Amino acid sequence: MSNDTIAERIEAGESFVDPDNFEFDNADDDIDRENESTRDLLGRVSGALNRRSFMGNAAKAGAGAVALGTLASGSAAAYHEASDVDILNFALTLEHLEAAYYNEFLDEYSEGEIENADAIGMKFADPKLRYSTWQELVRIRDHEEAHVEALTSTINDLGGTPVEAAEYEFPYDSLESFVKFSNRVEAVGTSAYAGAAPFLDNEAVVEAGLSIHSVEARHTSYFGALLPKSSMPNAFDPARSMDQVVGIVSPLIVSE
Repeated sequence: MSNDTIAERIEAGESFVDPDNFEFDNADDDIDRENESTRDLLGRVSGALNRRSFMGNAAKAGAGAVALGTLASGSAAAYHEASDVDILNFALTLEHLEAAYYNEFLDEYSEGEIENADAIGMKFADPKLRYSTWQELVRIRDHEEAHVEALTSTINDLGGTPVEAAEYEFPYDSLESFVKFSNRVEAVGTSAYAGAAPFLDNEAVVEAGLSIHSVEARHTSYFGALLPKSSMPNAFDPARSMDQVVGIVSPLIVSE
């Protein structure tokens, strides 16, 4: 499925995955997804993917039997407890956070404050670039809200329960710190999609996830261009594990 096809499906109010060709492979397990908190979801999915990664690496090393033997009976079942729907929910958790972050910022700062800020608008000598900085931030916020909408719709259509937005606390107190933190947030989101992609089973989910991943990378580069460093420092970007992502974003979540 091309990026254009994904966009067309979303604009038409459809999921980016065809529900008729998708199997929710653990819909009958005993996990109470409807009442699962954001923190519980993050911990469960990251733990399951870490175990899956461990098992895969052990098998490649010819130690699959040993790896299986090291898992307690409860942990062995957990190896399969993160489905594509769960990973989509993990992504939705991050998108909720990003959408809330930009909405909070745009409610706090005016178009004029952003355009005249040394950290943002005044970075550009070209007036056309300077006086489009507010619009660019609105566009980034709109992207995150579109990701939330698309992921929510798809999870619903696939028989899952979309995670709700939580309450957040973001550590910036100036336009300068906003730019630095935004670059960090977007880089984490980009690496999270890269880290989760190898664990996805459904091809359409992989393609849709990668279409979001590339947009998050553009966001990272935009904020990087506002900082005194290269906006594209690496030839190869890191892929963070879900456990690493949880460690970064959990302190930002102040509610269950």
